[in-house]
Amino acid sequence: MNRFGDIDVSFKRLPPIYGYHAEELVSIEKALKPIESKIKELSRFIKVAKDYCHFPSEHGLSHDESAAIYIYTMEWGETTLYRVLNKALRSENRQVPELKIWFPYLKLFDTALDKLPTVKEVVWRGVPLDIGKNFTDNQIVTWWSVNSCSSNVNVIKQFLGTDKNSTMFLIETVNGKKVSGYTEYEGENEIILRMGSRFRVKGDPLDQSNGSYVVHLIELGENNNQSSAGATSGSSSKLFITCLSEITLLYEICVYIMTLKFPSSNKCTNDKEKK
Repeated sequence: MNRFGDIDVSFKRLPPIYGYHAEELVSIEKALKPIESKIKELSRFIKVAKDYCHFPSEHGLSHDESAAIYIYTMEWGETTLYRVLNKALRSENRQVPELKIWFPYLKLFDTALDKLPTVKEVVWRGVPLDIGKNFTDNQIVTWWSVNSCSSNVNVIKQFLGTDKNSTMFLIETVNGKKVSGYTEYEGENEIILRMGSRFRVKGDPLDQSNGSYVVHLIELGENNNQSSAGATSGSSSKLFITCLSEITLLYEICVYIMTLKFPSSNKCTNDKEKK
């Protein structure tokens, strides 16, 4: 499981996480010291992150802030940082020490994201499970962990491989953070959605003939309420990204479906990206 597919599929209702905003901003070494016992050779991975992260930063990130993003995107096995962190963020007991020991790092990580550009565009996630059937039109979904997405559907398809029983998420994000220049793998076009991001399901999932699903999610911003099918057209329009037309969305969906059935149609996507 990679971070683009590290998705909470339990639909748990949990209280938001409070407290980490009040933490003092410290170095990445001090921020991650409380979890040293959970990740073997953590100090070595921290050094790699500080050596190879994007610094100096044109967005004003400190060396430690940039390293906090970089180490989140690193992969080194079962104790990879994002796996251990996201498991804690999904814990049902919000007061356990296993969660609070992450507060210094969350403060550093969140401060770094604050300084990066906010993007409003279509992004993708995917999981090698047929969970799409569990989503329904107008359902409200909360993802409690940090959420890695890509603006390039082919990146997600590459991670899913040939697994037929999979679910792709097409997400209209309004608060995405573009971290692609700060990650270990720059070509993955990564967009991060923060922990606790909420979404409304747009329409019923698209059920493919090969057993896979496409689920269309619209990220809810701070001013969005839990609109139902009976909402007025005026309030519903707030849920859409104003700079993105319905035609573009249909194009994204059609391109994805075509690449499932006709692999050679990847050329269409590549041509679009070049433009």
